[in-house]
Amino acid sequence: MDAHRRKLIETLEAHYRDSGWTVKRAADGTLYANGPGGVTWIGAAIVPADLEDVTTAERLLRMSEQRMEKGGELCPLGLLPSPDCADDLKALLGRIGIADRSNVDIYSLAS
Repeated sequence: MDAHRRKLIETLEAHYRDSGWTVKRAADGTLYANGPGGVTWIGAAIVPADLEDVTTAERLLRMSEQRMEKGGELCPLGLLPSPDCADDLKALLGRIGIADRSNVDIYSLAS
């Protein structure tokens, strides 16, 4: 894992932990944060290389469709892109039809 991706993942993980949530990291770097009321947040860091990978669109779509074990609601999906690919990520989310989903958010390092 490159240093930039690692930094983004660590930033996202710290955000979830600072919120008091329990965080698990999958082998691919995807974060699963368990919070109040049994809600599971899914978080992922996105770097420019991800947007060049043809499997990324499928991965993002799959993550956006994951449902919580209790209740079956869609899991919130938080994406933390590298600033140099945020606009390209927004465009990709639009192309795959999930840009306007209420469970999908693009975070910013500025926030």
